[in-house]
Order: sequence, then structure tokens, then C-alpha cells
Amino acid sequence: VGYHVVDQWTDGFEAAVTITTGRPLDTWRLAWTFGDGQRVTRMWDATAGQSGSRVTVTAARYNASVAAGSTVTFGFLGSRHGGNSAPYDFTLDGQDCATG
Repeated sequence: VGYHVVDQWTDGFEAAVTITTGRPLDTWRLAWTFGDGQRVTRMWDATAGQSGSRVTVTAARYNASVAAGSTVTFGFLGSRHGGNSAPYDFTLDGQDCATG
């Protein structure tokens, strides 16, 4: 999983997330944990839910199938109050995954 802050301002930010998979996915669910109290406020190309610091993202209908060796990217706007460190504890379909 690649996580990239595209832009940030005093109380918010825009980020892009890219999943690269070595196996085919029929659908996917990605989750991560924010460390600085960030909140997802708007997402495109996926659907987000958030409980406390834990964010769970599910595929849109049109990008749920991903071929082995391919990538899928989605983006979001978030709010922040103070720091904006990168999230951690990424899981893809419940399995730990590498970040880079």
C-alpha cells in the first residue's frame, strides 16, 4: 500500500492511496489507523467508514476486481487538528500488508 499526502492546510489535507496486489481481488477492503486524530471527510473511488482512529475502506463497484500485479487508487479529503503523520497498521482483507 502506498499512502501519499497530496496537499495539506491548517485544518485539513488531501491524500491518495494505492493498493498494489500480487493476487487477483474480487473485491477488497483496506483498513488503517490514524495516529493524530485525523478524520476522513470525503472519499472518491471507494467508500470509507471510521470508528475512532480506525478507518475501513471498501471498493466501489467499478474497481472491486483487480488483476494480479495491478493497482487500484482512491483518494480522500481529511480533517486534522495538529499533526498529520502517516497512518499505520494497514490491512488488506484482514491481512497485514506492507507499506511503501
